[in-house]
Amino acid sequence: MLEQLDPASRQLRCSVRAPALNDFDKMADLAAQLRYPSTGEQIRLRLNSMRNSEEYAVYVAQLPGGQVAGWIGLRVFRSVEQDGCAEISGLIIDQQVRSCGIGRILLDAADAWARDQGCHAISVHSNVIRERAHQFYARNGYNHVKTQKYLVKHL
Repeated sequence: MLEQLDPASRQLRCSVRAPALNDFDKMADLAAQLRYPSTGEQIRLRLNSMRNSEEYAVYVAQLPGGQVAGWIGLRVFRSVEQDGCAEISGLIIDQQVRSCGIGRILLDAADAWARDQGCHAISVHSNVIRERAHQFYARNGYNHVKTQKYLVKHL
């Protein structure tokens, strides 16, 4: 069904909810679309480790036919040098239904969650090559604050 949608001609209706067990494989497929290969089992384990904390939230966008069209992950980032801020850890919309309003719906859910956690700001890190994503965030009120390198040490 997703292949039949024309993103240029319509806004899609969807509901936002917490992920269910049968969503994990689709969430992994969506993560792979942005080059974050995962399995449904890895998604399940990661979500399980976050479930009992008010510091994390994950929502899926479900189309009227039941298909998961995207998901957003959130966390509260706390540090010594600045007040707590909500942070989008991931936002992925199925490439077949991008530009249909689903991302905006998930951002609205993120804003509400962040306010409920007492956060006065929400941030996101976005790869420098994802220009379309940068435009999306700018249209939705996000300002480019700084550019930085992301360094990792594997243990």
